[in-house]
Amino acid sequence: MRIEVRNVTVSYDGIPALNDASLTIDGSGVVMLTGPTGAGKTTLLRLLYGDLLPTQGTVLIDDAPTASLRPSQKRAIRRRQGIVQQNCKLVSDYSVFDNVLMPYALAGLSKADATRECLGLLADMNISYVRHKFPHQLSGGERHLVALARAIATKPEILIADEPTGTLDDVTSASVAKTLRYCVEGGMALVISTHSSGLVSAFPEATICSINDGVIKIHDPQIQETIA
Repeated sequence: MRIEVRNVTVSYDGIPALNDASLTIDGSGVVMLTGPTGAGKTTLLRLLYGDLLPTQGTVLIDDAPTASLRPSQKRAIRRRQGIVQQNCKLVSDYSVFDNVLMPYALAGLSKADATRECLGLLADMNISYVRHKFPHQLSGGERHLVALARAIATKPEILIADEPTGTLDDVTSASVAKTLRYCVEGGMALVISTHSSGLVSAFPEATICSINDGVIKIHDPQIQETIA
């Protein structure tokens, strides 16, 4: 999946959250978005999965402008993406098991196969112990782990994750980094916003996009910076 952000400005009440930003993600490797709170990282991620349209400029996913996508096209793109938002967006009246089972069911797996895959993933991520709990019964860190499990369940082409280790302790963060490494080795692209130097250092090959006051500075020649 190729995603292009071309000269994009996003403004809230006239104040730019991103300012004339351009970058290309070619559908492989790891991109880390860094920068202070309020710098524009979440805004950029929302552009990448079509949850937000630019005030100016263009975002293209596989050469299709997101502003022109029909609802059915957006759904098709989302099925190829794994998304972890800061608030996790778990289904409140579903158990952990049912939240993580959902993408398997949507992918058309049989009940038996979906159950087997779901239980295996929960075990791999060390969260089997919460499988019968509901989101309101989880800690913040547990919710993030469940959201990550749901996002990677069906091995999407790209994972877009907003602070996936933001509420986790060091040991659990290291475990998440290991899981993400397996995803990369399996061919999944990662775009992750983070304040964690540990997560960044776990991916020395990553392209680093530092964002400050809505301006992106890209530290890797593989992603072309076109900011004036």
